[in-house]
Amino acid sequence: MRLALVAVAVALPLALSACASAPLAFEPLDGTISGTCHTDMVKGAVGLAAAQPTLERIRVDSDSTALTTGGNGDAASTEGGSTVNVQIGDNNAITAVSCSGTQVAAN
Repeated sequence: MRLALVAVAVALPLALSACASAPLAFEPLDGTISGTCHTDMVKGAVGLAAAQPTLERIRVDSDSTALTTGGNGDAASTEGGSTVNVQIGDNNAITAVSCSGTQVAAN
């Protein structure tokens, strides 16, 4: 019993400290960001709060090199360009995600 308590007393702080020190960084699934925006992987973000980690995840998952935010407006295309646009409505909720900007040349 005493050995079990010692093990828990040692292991628990180590486990908690590992979680607290993990950096918040998003990596693209395929390892690279192409620079050509596409919204198929981020359309599920509509309705979520426009918090900074959510916006960064949208930028990475859409393969975009830039992100813009704004109020409700006309939606642009769902593919192409280098910028993902996130429309933000009432209560800081994401209302639409679209693409715009100059098309990045593919190799």
